[in-house]
Amino acid sequence: MGLHSVIIVSAVAIGLAAPAMAGEKQSFTYNKSSSESRYTQENMIDVGDVPGHQVRIFEITWSFKKDELAFDGVAVKEQWVRGMSDYTNWSGPAMNYSTYVLEDGNKVFSRATTTSQSTANPDGSKVLKFASVENFIGGTGKFAGIIGQAHANGSRVPGEKALTIQVAGEYWIEK
Repeated sequence: MGLHSVIIVSAVAIGLAAPAMAGEKQSFTYNKSSSESRYTQENMIDVGDVPGHQVRIFEITWSFKKDELAFDGVAVKEQWVRGMSDYTNWSGPAMNYSTYVLEDGNKVFSRATTTSQSTANPDGSKVLKFASVENFIGGTGKFAGIIGQAHANGSRVPGEKALTIQVAGEYWIEK
């Protein structure tokens, strides 16, 4: 590794560890595997207009490792996602609200819109692929002024109690 690479790696490491100054944008990424998520509630109601059309409400919980995600230097312990979808054969729009619970007891809130598409794997099994845009809309304590946006892509086997997701975004805290 050359000196230039060491400087870049060091700058990235310092940026991840340092708390944000007021209004300073902070970037983040994380990947969550299906073993770290769990649908705790999921209720579906058939609409009745066409076969496979259902409205659904759901709740998902995520656990985070200590150094996996932090807001302004405070580690995220867990995330609760509560939402609703309007799917026909597992394809369509969804909307959800998230609460990130931080190590210091504060919370960060967000709202997301999602588009999902049910596709078939080569073996014929189905997989639900989705893309989301998440907007940070506030929080508690020093996170009351947090705003920003994240983009996510993921997948789920329809009916399974877990999913996989990749997230990248940025936020800042306005005073």
